[in-house]
Amino acid sequence: MFADRIKEDRRLATVKPGLLDVFFARLRDNRLARLAVEAGQRLFSAERSLTVRLGQGKYLSLCGTRACRVECRRGAVWVTATGDGRDRVLTPGERLTLARVGKVVITGRGESSEAAVRWD
Repeated sequence: MFADRIKEDRRLATVKPGLLDVFFARLRDNRLARLAVEAGQRLFSAERSLTVRLGQGKYLSLCGTRACRVECRRGAVWVTATGDGRDRVLTPGERLTLARVGKVVITGRGESSEAAVRWD
């Protein structure tokens, strides 16, 4: 059995790569593709902030969040967090720091509410 595997490995090593193998290898080595992936990683990095506009009754749910800071920029927002005993309503300029891990729900209280979330 072991001898058969060695023969098989030798045969497979001499096989020429197919068109798709060559295409994906070139795509992986492409500088433009690498830059696009790096830009996407920077854009969606958890170390950045997120700004959302929420209408009346619209909400943003964040699951598995670590310590974050919620700031109301316009209108009023209602913030609910797991592990916190009460809900909070923020008005423009007010901030709330949440140090616990869990789920955070931010709900708009007016037609043009805007909130910013920053992960520390």
